[in-house]
Amino acid sequence: MTKKIIKKVVDKEKINYEIPAYILGIVSIVLAFISPFAGLALSIIGLVQSDKQKTLMSKKAKRLNIVGLIISGIMVIVLIIFSAGTMSNFPAY
Repeated sequence: MTKKIIKKVVDKEKINYEIPAYILGIVSIVLAFISPFAGLALSIIGLVQSDKQKTLMSKKAKRLNIVGLIISGIMVIVLIIFSAGTMSNFPAY
């Protein structure tokens, strides 16, 4: 019985976070142009997952997530500026 518990603990430690973090980095860059808030959220999640391991692929995933975070942040700012600009064109009744 204790061997099963020990095996489950060892299996939980071997969770590979680098591939999901890499995929989230790519998806966050794509979503940054379509839906910047979703891209921002996914890049933050991917950044947290890429920090859990120190492999070569997790470093690449971290770079992708940082790029996705920057692009999403810029797109959120652009979205806010354009929405504020269009709101000022409506007459106040």
